[in-house]
Amino acid sequence: MHELTSILRQFAVIIRKDLTMEFRTRDILYPMALFSLLLVVVFSFAFLSDPTRVRDYGPGIIWVTVLFASTVGQNRLFDRERENGCLWAMLLTPASRGAIFAAKAAGHFMFTLFMEVLTVPLIILFFDLPVPHPATLVASLVLGTMGLSLIGTLFSAMLMNARMKEVLLPLVTFPILMPVIIAGVKVTALAVGAQVAEDASMWLKFLLGFDMIFGVVTLLLFDRMIRS
Repeated sequence: MHELTSILRQFAVIIRKDLTMEFRTRDILYPMALFSLLLVVVFSFAFLSDPTRVRDYGPGIIWVTVLFASTVGQNRLFDRERENGCLWAMLLTPASRGAIFAAKAAGHFMFTLFMEVLTVPLIILFFDLPVPHPATLVASLVLGTMGLSLIGTLFSAMLMNARMKEVLLPLVTFPILMPVIIAGVKVTALAVGAQVAEDASMWLKFLLGFDMIFGVVTLLLFDRMIRS
């Protein structure tokens, strides 16, 4: 019990540090928000020529925006720790590796959700996209974003000092994240009332299972990959 309390305290300290620094500098939030807003504007000009098919391409637009903006945040997630070897100093402290990883993943999860709160309503507004099942849409975004954050945080740490990190990170993570994107698009299509002969609960269970499995896998691999 004492060990669990210590890990939770370490998690709280790290995430509070990251959130405090981010809301002072906006090094991650501003690029994510600007990039996602740019995508929304570009898509609005590209697809508004056929408003009758908005339920068909709307879910894809939402998840492409989430995926690309999330990747922008992942590229900058460990920039502060890279300077002056701060990450190695953190690893030399008694702090649990699991607490470090969980705090960084939770921080990225919060940043991405903040971006979604800004951009998803704009997509719904610009495209006049009906959402008869808003709870299903929210569930898909939360579960899908959790999967993006877990995988992205792990490989962002691994590629922190790599050359051309901005190119390598999408190449490594996108193939692993394709099941999340496909499931997210399917659930979002059902949430907006598209004629899809599938059950939303099946895809939501898939997203939940993905998050649970990769939550354990990424937690176990973090210490080994960060030292490679």
